[in-house]
Amino acid sequence: MDTNLIYMPVFRVRQQEVLAMKHFDFGGSMYPLLEIVKEKTRKNDQNSFEEIYSELINAITAEKVFVDLPIYINQSGSVQDEVVKFSFSVINNLEKRVAHLNMFSDIEKVIPVISSYLLKTGEENTITDQERLLRANFNSIAFRIYINSFKEDFEEVKQLATENDFLIIDLDKLGPFKTPPLKPVVNALRDFNKCKKVLLRSAINPDIENVKLDHGQVVMEADNSQIDTDIMSTFQVNATGDYAGIKKDNLTAGGTISPGFLYYDAVENQYYGYKALIKGSIDEFDNTIIPAILASDSTSRMLQSEPPFLSTDNWGYDTLLKISRKEESGRSQAKFKRIAIEHYLYCMRILIQKGELTETNMPS
Repeated sequence: MDTNLIYMPVFRVRQQEVLAMKHFDFGGSMYPLLEIVKEKTRKNDQNSFEEIYSELINAITAEKVFVDLPIYINQSGSVQDEVVKFSFSVINNLEKRVAHLNMFSDIEKVIPVISSYLLKTGEENTITDQERLLRANFNSIAFRIYINSFKEDFEEVKQLATENDFLIIDLDKLGPFKTPPLKPVVNALRDFNKCKKVLLRSAINPDIENVKLDHGQVVMEADNSQIDTDIMSTFQVNATGDYAGIKKDNLTAGGTISPGFLYYDAVENQYYGYKALIKGSIDEFDNTIIPAILASDSTSRMLQSEPPFLSTDNWGYDTLLKISRKEESGRSQAKFKRIAIEHYLYCMRILIQKGELTETNMPS
């Protein structure tokens, strides 16, 4: 059984996530999960699906990379057209989905991710069907199962999992303290030790709006308790995962400029919100948000921690400093998405170094 994985950050293939994935050194204890949601990263890219994503995977500095073509993607409303098209043409077809995953079988660090089609199409035994088509080509497989079909999916996984595999229990936005619906899950996981278990959760409510943040105050709609070792022990998992310090958004087209920032305080395991005083002004990142962040108690706490969570090695924090010194422009809402990701990942690395997020505190 894998003894290295402690934390699994989840990324969609979008510009700022890609920049962060290519830059950050995930080391030996973090295995990123890559959610491929469209055929190409750029509409005018002449390279093939296999070429585009193989290049990205190879550029990620990590011992292992989970690769998923996520079945849960919403295909209605204002979801990007290329996301909807890829879902209909590839993800919704079991054979095509598996064929796309098998394109990465020559990349040793790839772990393909399987999920059930039960809730999407009503088909049964689809985890088994995918496992059969992937097993010969990969050393490890990850089974990603969801709460709404946990009972049926878990029965399949129990029959298929080997010691080299991974079971990802995806709570989506459900809080880990929701004991009535989660009690059967906790009970089932207690006696299952055939493979590594990972608890995945979206920590930040996707409905949070920057304009509604309480400037400088804790964001109550952000609950990061999935990294708490007590929670992990309750669920009898060996590792934890989330969306790397940002919202698990609905993959819609870009909206209007609304300067705001969720700042992760690794000492308190809380998010603090900062917003513009002048609505819609991109200059508010420079004039209001960054000065407030750098002067905050959160920044003081993280600087004083040993080892510190904030340093020039923390790309996100270092970029905030550079913007404050006018060495870089802060007039980019997209840039602050990457700042949030890189800052959060660095904090996770320090927590692992400090032994506050480690498998030794969890059941094996």
